[in-house]
This record gives sequence, structure tokens and C-alpha cells, in this order.
Amino acid sequence: MANLSGLAAGSRVINHVVPGWRMKPRVLDSVLISLLLVSGLTSRGQARTSLPGAAQSESQPNATRLKVTHYDIQAELFPATHMLRAKVHVDFVPQTDLASASFRLNSALKVKRAEEPSGKEIQFKQDGLNLTLTPSSPFARDKTDSVIVEYAGALASAEGSPVEDLKLAYIAPEGSYLLYPACWFPVNGPGTDRFSATLKIKVPTDETVIASGKPSAPVRAADGTTYAFQYDKPSFPGTVIAGKYVVQPATAVGADITTYLKPGHEKFSGPYGETAAKALTFFSDKFGSLPSGHLAVVEIDDGTVGGYSAPGLVALASRGLTTPVNQKLVAHEVSHQWWRCLVSPSSPDDAFLDEGLATYSAALFVEATAGEAAFEDTMHQIAIEALTHEDAAPIAQASRLHEYTPEYNSIVYNKGAMVFHMLRWVIGDDAYLKTMRTLTQQYAWKTLSTRDFQKAAEQASNQQLTYFFAQWVDSTGVPQFKRTWAVYRTQNGYQVIGKIQQDLDIFRMPVEIRVYPEYHQPVNERIEMVGTTADFTINTPARPLKVVIDPASRILKMDDQTKTAVLMARADQLVQQQALLEAIKEYQKVLEINKNSSLAHYRIGETLFKLHNYNAAMEEFRAALNGDLEPKWVEVWSHLNIGRIFDLTGQRDRALNEYQKALQTNDNTQGALELANKYTQKPYTEDTRQAATGSGS
Repeated sequence: MANLSGLAAGSRVINHVVPGWRMKPRVLDSVLISLLLVSGLTSRGQARTSLPGAAQSESQPNATRLKVTHYDIQAELFPATHMLRAKVHVDFVPQTDLASASFRLNSALKVKRAEEPSGKEIQFKQDGLNLTLTPSSPFARDKTDSVIVEYAGALASAEGSPVEDLKLAYIAPEGSYLLYPACWFPVNGPGTDRFSATLKIKVPTDETVIASGKPSAPVRAADGTTYAFQYDKPSFPGTVIAGKYVVQPATAVGADITTYLKPGHEKFSGPYGETAAKALTFFSDKFGSLPSGHLAVVEIDDGTVGGYSAPGLVALASRGLTTPVNQKLVAHEVSHQWWRCLVSPSSPDDAFLDEGLATYSAALFVEATAGEAAFEDTMHQIAIEALTHEDAAPIAQASRLHEYTPEYNSIVYNKGAMVFHMLRWVIGDDAYLKTMRTLTQQYAWKTLSTRDFQKAAEQASNQQLTYFFAQWVDSTGVPQFKRTWAVYRTQNGYQVIGKIQQDLDIFRMPVEIRVYPEYHQPVNERIEMVGTTADFTINTPARPLKVVIDPASRILKMDDQTKTAVLMARADQLVQQQALLEAIKEYQKVLEINKNSSLAHYRIGETLFKLHNYNAAMEEFRAALNGDLEPKWVEVWSHLNIGRIFDLTGQRDRALNEYQKALQTNDNTQGALELANKYTQKPYTEDTRQAATGSGS
């Protein structure tokens, strides 16, 4: 079946990381409200990138009891057998006297030996992701200590990954990647405990290694080549990528960029290098100088996240290399050079200061490069995804959620992005950018808490913002506005007197009201709304035709149109989970609001088709053709699917008639016309269907 969820207004495939990530069905540790993401990002298959470490307290109870300062990692990759062999020297400072130290380590990797620098052996225990090291005498508080861990294992699948069913570490002849969130080395406080690192990575002689830090000249030998990197700043230099690459340089003002693309994809080097350069220049201007003078843009395969960023390194999955360039994906990942690599959240509950800020920064790049209309479209989609699971948890309780899930994506990525968008509206562009620059100056190479961020915004704007953070970060709930208004003639034109209402008691925000006078430009008025009601009076030069609240969508809110889009998004997520019957119920809720929604009928028909309920599917595709035909592609794809049903049920003449109707639309959305021509020549069969399903089409 064709997957057209990415084409629906108010409906988008969950991406992650970032943009570009489609989540595979997986079992979640908590009951899903419904299945982005992105995250699953996330990203959420594949996912939008996500900050490692949410809910870390469950799997690493001692994460805050020690502070890692430096790693010395020596590793060898054996692509032919998917094996990793490593020896890691960890320097750390206990925050209290510790009888044992706990780290996270990918459970596909098995520890062979743990020892002190003196060579004295340390007892160890592996329990899932937890690695516990118990020395003969306790680790002393505030005294720098070290352990050396040797381990090995096969990284050929998602087995052992900290994120179920998602490969974050993979070693293979077609290319290898060891992403920091994979915990392929012993990790403390994922995403919050910053460190420096020395890496020495040995690979076959025909492979190249890319990692964070200053490289040394490769050491070549008959049995392989060793690449070395030194990263001295406290950040997250724990990502290694290796393989056979076409290496091409690109240049930007103040930075040099190198692209590492797989053979056959060289054509993307120029466009993606140029876009990365523009993003670097844009963010440097907005946030301050680059954290690193060099940026590597590296292609990795499609079995993992759509994108991931480490210091001086941006990894993009092959599916993210498109024509035209996926600007939001590139900008999102490049912005992480500031919002993660340079400044990172203090705790998992502050995660929106990473992914939410990167999501909004990417939207700002869209605003600068594609214009206001594209920016408003981007923010509209972000708002919809924020609302899909807005009640799952407050932003300030992100650690309650599991990463790379739709709930995490909704709250951390998208509602987080909306917080920055609304803050910009409250304090103004100048104060917002001043806040961002303050963060990169005062918290460079450090962690940042939500309260630190609030303090910086208050100082930049000279405003007290406790109410804002209490409402949007510490709480759940969004307003649903209602308005009443009356028009009066005046000596110079007309006057609109009205009232707006919403039901959140603690609500306090500036609200824009736009009046559309006949034959004149709209008149905008900004009012300060505190509580559940606010009055407004607006003068217009001509007879008012319409009054709109928050026309530029600067406030996260719910209305009938948005509710429809949110229901569609939730249903699309459930389809991705293979929760098909639950998805149909969500689509039916859309029809309760708009019985003529062609998109809802089409989605129900598509879902019933997957369930082999051809009679019911046929009725829904017919209903889609008789509905509002929004979006337009519903027409061609409804005819195409009706033709498929006729072919599957042995009614070839009727199938050919539908394929001809599809061709007559001249709408080639996602290759519909090519498929119609194909099925005209050769009937659609069950074998064709299975092959299409297997390929993800």
C-alpha cells in the first residue's frame, strides 16, 4: 500500500531526530496514548534524533553520583563479522563515597575484564544495560579515579540497544556507525554528563573513520588502519562512523565543511554542503561563534535515526539525501552544534533545551531562507504534533516519558519548540536573540537548567516570566478561544467591541486579534489577556467582515480545525504501530467533525485495505471521491486503490476503468500515474501487494 501520510494537511510521518525518521512498531514500556518522530523524531523504523538519557534514573540509579571527565577509547571494528572489540579507560570524580560505580553499556557487548590503572582487577556485573564495577576499596568522594574496561560483542542488529528495535550502533561491510546514544562504551548520565575524549579506532585498510576532535595522521598496517582523534572540550564526543566514502570538501565563512558520502551519492555533496554552510552562517549570526571550526557531514545507512549530531559532526541517513535538499533536517542537526554540543540540558527534565530548541532553530532557518509563509506552515505542523500528546506530561517532567516515542516527540521536540516560539512573541525578537546569545556565552561547554534559561530570558527582556514557565513548561493544558463581538458605526468608520474567552485559570499571554475590514488591509491589535476573559475595542476604516484570534498561530491552542489535524496525526501514528482498528476509531472521530473529509475516508479505506476488508475499503474510497477532495491527491489514489481491489477480486475490466480514471486526473503525487500505467499493463496481485508492503511503498 502507498503510504501518503506525509501528504496530509496537518498530518506528517513521525520523524526524529529529526525530521526524516519513521518509527517502526515497537513495544513501549508504558501504555501509549497513541503513536512523531520523531521522535518517534521520535523520529520517530527510523527516528528524529533524540537527546539520550530520558528516564535514565530507571536504568542507571547512580548516574548523578559520579562525574565522568575523560574517556580514552581504543576500539577495533571487524565489519565482516559485525564485531567490536574495545578497551576503555574512564576518568571520573565520585560525588559521594561509592562502594561501586554504575554505567550504561549496550547489552550486546560483554565485558571481559575490568581493572584499576595499576592492573588490579575490579569485580563487575552486567544486568541488561547496567554495568556495575565494585573495587576492593570504595571510590572516594571528590577524588579523581579511573577504571579500565575491556569488552567485545557483535553489533549486527538492534539487539542490546538502549532503545528497543532501533539500531544506534551497527558494524557491517556496507558501513559502520557507533552513535553516542547506543552506549557502545560505558556511559554515565547519558546526555547530561559532559566529557572530553581520546579515540583510537582501527578499521580495515579500505575504510575511513570520522569522529569528533582533532585528527592525527592515520597509522597504516597490513591488518588495518588506526585513526586517532583528540577532543579536549567537555561535550559529547562519543560518535564514530566508518566505511568506504567519497570525501569532498566544501567551504563556508568561518568554517570548513567536508562531506562523506557513499559511492553513487556524490551529487548530493554540493547541495548538502552548501545548505550546511548556510545553516552554520545563520546560526553563528544568531547565537554566536561556531563551537567547532570544522564540520563533517556524513552519510549513514537507513537502519537507524534520520540524523544525529556530535561535536563537529552531522550524520544523515541515506533517506535524508533528497532533491531538493531537506533543509529542516540539515538545519535541525547543524543547530545541535550549539544546542547540545556547546550547551546541553542539566537533566532529562530539561531535555526541551536540546531537541525543542533545535526544532525551533530549524524553523527559524526556514523563516530566513524560505519566507514567512513557509515558516507559518512549519510552525502550524509543529503545533499539531505538539498537541497529539500534549496531556502526556508537562515539559518539566520529560523524564516520565520514554525517548523515541510519539509522546516524547510531542512534548520535548514540538511543544518544546512552541515554548520558544511563544517566548519570542512575549518578549520580542531582540530580547529572544539576546537570550540565546547569553546562553552560548555564559553556559558554553556547560549544562543548562530550565531555571537558568528562565533567568537569562528575564534579564534579557527585563520581565518577570514565572507565569510563562509555570503555564507552558510546568503544566499541561492549552486554551480553546471563543469570541463574541459587535460592530458600531463611528464618525470615522466602524468600531468593533468584543470579548475573548478561554478556560485556563492561570492563562496569561499577549493575544493578537485581527479584524478584516471590507476592501481594506486587516487591522491587528495586541491585548494582554490575564485569566479567562479579556475585552477588546478595535477601530476600522470600513465595515468589519471577520474577527480572528491569534491569526499568526503564536500561541499553542486548540480549535476545530486543529483538532481535526491532531486526530488525523494520532490515527496515522496508530497505523504506523499497526494498531489498525484503533486507528480507524480515530479517523472516525474526524468524520464526526467533518463528515465530508475525503482524507479521513481515504485513510479508513487504506486501513481496511490492509485488513483485507475489501468491501468496506471500497465504500470508504468511494466516499473519499464524493467528499471535499482535500487534499487533491485523494482523488487519484482512491481510483488507484479501487482498481487494485477490482484486480484482487478478479474484475479486470472494472480495474482498468479505475486506472484510466486515475490517469485522467493528471496527478502524479508519489508516482500514482506510473503505478496506474503499470497496473494497466499488468494486473495488481497479492504478490505485488506483498512486494510493495515489504519495500515500504
